[in-house]
Amino acid sequence: MKSLKKLLISAIILIVIGFLGLGTVCVLGFVSSGITNYGTGKGYTFGQEDFCNMGRNSTSSQEDKNLSFEAVRDLSQTYITKYDQNLKITEIMEFSKNYYVEIAEKDTGIGAMELLADKSTGSVFPEYGPNMMWNLKYGMRSMMNTSNAISNMSIDEEKAIDIATSYLAKSGTNEYAGDEAERFYGYYTIHTTDKDGNILGMLSVNGFSGDVWYHSWHGVFIDMQEYN
Repeated sequence: MKSLKKLLISAIILIVIGFLGLGTVCVLGFVSSGITNYGTGKGYTFGQEDFCNMGRNSTSSQEDKNLSFEAVRDLSQTYITKYDQNLKITEIMEFSKNYYVEIAEKDTGIGAMELLADKSTGSVFPEYGPNMMWNLKYGMRSMMNTSNAISNMSIDEEKAIDIATSYLAKSGTNEYAGDEAERFYGYYTIHTTDKDGNILGMLSVNGFSGDVWYHSWHGVFIDMQEYN
């Protein structure tokens, strides 16, 4: 009887933890199976742990709604200036669900991090997925030795595009890999297109394992601007 009571108490505790939501998951360190990446290729699991830092250290403006590119650029610039003076904005993409902002190092030109901007609140925060889990210099594993994070990647840009092409061919989404792969510290990010070369979305390829992580959180692509 005591064993049964203990079992019931444990079950109740787990249910309560589930209802408490993400904050409890992050604090207690539990890991969920999360949301699985679509497709039949070599994919990656988008777990609940990827949300733990979402929104932390963000820059926001509660008055900004239906944000313009200029507003997103200003908010993102404020964010990265506080983070590191050696960073610059290289690309902003508008999707139906958010804005995507690509950040690079000024001195090396290497991709540093990827940000998201909430279209309804103006909140700017680190993009989840590869930016957090695979980024060896600016992500959740930034305490690791990153001096050779680029040169030691066993997969080069050409191979990353080939991997992305094979993955998309198996996914059944009628998307194709773009012809450029942006290097980050530990992975590459590549635009996906339709058969005519029009941008649809993006995915990332791990520079060591070749794992593919499709950015399924953006929605429909709308427009983009690039910055020197």
